[in-house]
This record gives sequence, C-alpha cells and structure tokens, in this order.
Amino acid sequence: MNKILTAALLLSAGLLAGCSLTGPGELTLHEVLLYGGAQERLVWVYGNMGTGTQSSVKLGGTTVDLRAQVPDPLAVPGTLSVNGKAVYRLPTASLPPKLSVTRDTQGRFQIAMNEAGGSVYYTDGRTWTRLNETAGSGVSGTPVRGLRGAGNLTDAEADALSAALLNQGALAVAVLNETAVPDPPLTTEPAPREYRRTALYVLPGVPTVAATSGTAPNNPPAAGGRVTFTELASGNNASVTSPAVQVATTQGALAALYNLAYGRQTSAPPVPPLGGNATAVAIFLGQRATGGYGVRVTGASAQGGVLTLTVNLTAPGPGSITTQALTSPWTIVRVPGTYREVRVVDTQGRPFQLGPNSGQTR
Repeated sequence: MNKILTAALLLSAGLLAGCSLTGPGELTLHEVLLYGGAQERLVWVYGNMGTGTQSSVKLGGTTVDLRAQVPDPLAVPGTLSVNGKAVYRLPTASLPPKLSVTRDTQGRFQIAMNEAGGSVYYTDGRTWTRLNETAGSGVSGTPVRGLRGAGNLTDAEADALSAALLNQGALAVAVLNETAVPDPPLTTEPAPREYRRTALYVLPGVPTVAATSGTAPNNPPAAGGRVTFTELASGNNASVTSPAVQVATTQGALAALYNLAYGRQTSAPPVPPLGGNATAVAIFLGQRATGGYGVRVTGASAQGGVLTLTVNLTAPGPGSITTQALTSPWTIVRVPGTYREVRVVDTQGRPFQLGPNSGQTR
C-alpha cells in the first residue's frame, strides 16, 4: 500500500511539474487600450525564448502559449506570438463619449474633449496629423508619422497601430490618462520586468464641413477637359442604405442632399451656398457593417455635357482594427457649370455601382 501511495505521489508531482509555467526570459508587456469606436485591448508580449520553441504565461488568469512571432501587420520586432496571434486581444469596457472633432475643407478643426488628456491625432485614411491644440475652433495641425509619441507606445508599436487604423476613413485619436480608465492592468504570472500601458479614444467618422470663408465658384468649365471641384462635406453616417449618386443644381436641392448626408445625426452644419451655374454631386457608398469604408473624389473632367468624377473607394485592409458599427460613407462636391449627365468611376475607370436610390435631385 505504501509503495502504491508513494508511486501515486510521485506521478502527481510529475504532472504538476509538467503544468508549471515556463515564461520566457526578460518578459515585458506593452498594451494599448482602445475606447470609443474601437473597444479592444491589444497586448504585445516581449521576451527571449532562449533555446526553447514554446513557453507559457498567465495573462489575466488565463494560460497562454508563447512561440516565435508570426507574420502579421501588428507584429513588431522583439515580440512573441500569443496563442498563434501577433498580439493578445481582449475587449475593453465602455466609456462615455470623450471627444468631438469636426474638420473643415480648409483643413482646420473644431475640437472638444470632456476630460483632460494628451494629444489628439487625425487621419483622413491616408496620412496623419497631430492637432496643435486639444480644444477650440480653427485649430491647425502638424503632419506626423502616425501615432508616434502617443502615450507610452514605442515607435514600432505606434507604426503598427497607425497602419492598422488606416483605411478606416476620417477618424481622430485622443490620448487618455491610462491610470484613469476602467480596465486595470492584467495580472501576469510570472511577473514581467516591465509593463507599459497606453489608453486611446478612437472617434470614427469625423465629418468634413464647408469652410466658413470663401465663395461658391460660378465660372463654367471649358468645353472639355479637367474641371475644378470643391469638397463641401463628407462623413460616415448618411441615412442612405444603398450606393447612390445624387445631383443638385439649386440651393433647395443641395439642402436636401445635406438632409440625406446628416440624416443619422442630431444636427447638421449650415448648407453652404451653391452659387449660380454650379452643380453639387453627392456620392453615397451605402450601408456597411463596420467602419473602414470610405469614398473620396480625386478628379473631375467634362466632355460634351457629361461630367465624370473619379473616386477613390477604400475598404478595411488585412489586420485593420475596424469600428464595429454600421456606417454609411458619403461625400459631396461642388463643380462649376451644369451637365446633362454625371458619371462616377473608380480609379481604374470602372463605373461606380449604383443602387435604387440614385437619381437627379436638382
């Protein structure tokens, strides 16, 4: 009996030893907590695997498997994969609205924050700008390399996160006080030698509105060729559910386009003047299941009474951090002259796919 008991105890000890954590050397955790339009905690795990190919740690009470890093847009040098993914991902708690940003067509911003925080960054989906103030009207910005300098992010982490947030359309990112957010640090076993935290508030769908200065163009274009266009406004929350192109040649028709564009918002900005002998064109992308979609006019030409607008259509890329909400992207541009027909094509010259809501508002 004693021999059997002794054998059982030795077996139990061996099994427990096999289940012990074998965390990597120099274990370091860097996390970014995303609130607002993106509710997610991303944790980069740094460490030295030594001669082994696998180890494990406990994050928030859950044992995770650490191995060599995998190819992924969020992977950064020195990090390990977590359960086969580049980063460890968990949802974050909800926060009340923290940020309001509007951009005008001259590149100035109106900003309001309801708590003290750090810098505010803006991207139009292609480039990044750090706003020179965190509150006020007529705020200017400085071009920057993504979110570098935001919170406690390393440059490599900031670059990876910035790239993941591109192709999301116009959005703003505010740095929050990481000690005041509702999500506490993860309990970690073994304890890391360093634990960095950064908290960011993501505001998707930042609208562009017409600048208060300037007058409407009223000079008709030449008989053919390139046409100058002005973006009047753009956003991500139209009340239009299907792809559509709407044309307005009167002030009342332009007001109707604004009602469609801002139909899901509690208020709309003042409708800018259309001017005489001018045309406004609204392009609605239709309802999308997540953020990351957008439409932007990049060129205009006219020939034989036909106006052709070229648009750049964007969609979430691989590894993008998309806002999990219904969106309906749109843009409105103004061009001089009136036309018997308006065509919209993408950058490859393919016709924009229209839905049942297309037509002439005029």
